Amino acid sequence: MRIISWNCCLKFASKYEHVAQLKPDIMIVQECEKLPFDFFPETDYHWVGHDTRKGLGILTFGEKAEIDPSFNPKLDYFLPVIFKSGLKVLGVWSFTHRAEKRFGVGHKGHVSDALNYYGDWLRDADQSIVAGDFNNSVIWDKGNKESNFYQTNQKLESLGFFSSYHSTQAEAFGSEAASTLFHTKNELKPYHIDYLYLKGLKADDVEIGSYRDWISYSDHMPFIVDCENDRP
Repeated sequence: MRIISWNCCLKFASKYEHVAQLKPDIMIVQECEKLPFDFFPETDYHWVGHDTRKGLGILTFGEKAEIDPSFNPKLDYFLPVIFKSGLKVLGVWSFTHRAEKRFGVGHKGHVSDALNYYGDWLRDADQSIVAGDFNNSVIWDKGNKESNFYQTNQKLESLGFFSSYHSTQAEAFGSEAASTLFHTKNELKPYHIDYLYLKGLKADDVEIGSYRDWISYSDHMPFIVDCENDRP
């Protein structure tokens, strides 16, 4: 099973064929536009967002999946999808502290907020994926706030998850050799703020797309993980 997470930086329909060449089984896409459920051939497109130009989408290839009834529209943006096999996927495009100011009173955007809400839902599954643009890193942690990335990672580990990148590359958080974002598309401003966490699945191979191959499409690089088990 191949899982891809990618912040496409708008106009996903025009970029779909390029990323589809990577042959994903599940794709979590941030900053993608609202499109019909069956817009892409042989693919189901689940989408949430407040702006039709850019939201959070999950594309499923193969076995059918649906948005879980537990979906909370005041968590921006976190999309829970469940497959018939029982596999659960929580797509992430975190608005962090900006959610309430951007979307209104009561809206929350930290990954920690989503884990507090969806934690039991994720814990109950034998196999789960949490993946996307977390907009966070331990390099920005201050104090002992629940929203710090260190605490977020600890919470994920307590739910049985591990970071696919860090477990296969044996690198410390905050010292990643591969970057997932090049701020303002500047190669001299690299950050690692996208993550793909697994529970009950084994990461056989993890790859981050290269600046040379992807910068013309987005400031984020695709995050590609191959898992041991079959297509969901």
